[in-house]
Amino acid sequence: MLSKEEVEKSTATDLGREWELKDGKLVKSIQFSSFMNAIDFVNEIAKIAERLDHHPIITINWKSVKLSLKSFDMDAITKRDIALAREVEKKLKGNNKN
Repeated sequence: MLSKEEVEKSTATDLGREWELKDGKLVKSIQFSSFMNAIDFVNEIAKIAERLDHHPIITINWKSVKLSLKSFDMDAITKRDIALAREVEKKLKGNNKN
């Protein structure tokens, strides 16, 4: 389990300001140019989540995707959430469809 300070430090240094600490979850919303680009992104995140065996809450609303990360078994944000967020950021940097 990470402290609020550790989570804030990770978001500031590793993940960027677009990740927010909200309701005990690490949250990011991403806008895409089309619905299909949003769905393609979600499918890529699903593959990463399966590989890491750590699954986010994913909300899709037309061209917008919201990811919410929390380790429900610990009822807190953990290193697994930070690792998944880092993988999401790598995917976004390699994806120019958003």
